[in-house]
Amino acid sequence: MKTILVSKERATEAEVAAYLPANYKIADRTADHFIVTGEDHAGWTAEGYVIPRLQSGWLTAVLSDELLADY
Repeated sequence: MKTILVSKERATEAEVAAYLPANYKIADRTADHFIVTGEDHAGWTAEGYVIPRLQSGWLTAVLSDELLADY
């Protein structure tokens, strides 16, 4: 399972959901982020499709383990 953090700074829940393929969903939220979870399937991968698609809408999105590696 992959976990992606999407900043709430420029996004609503509906906007984030519109960019997600069927194998990813908004699972939770914090004060600053939407927490998106899902399983990679065929070409629908977090790194190769989901995050770039979110970023194409000017949404800030990172894998949760990438964010933790910065600290």
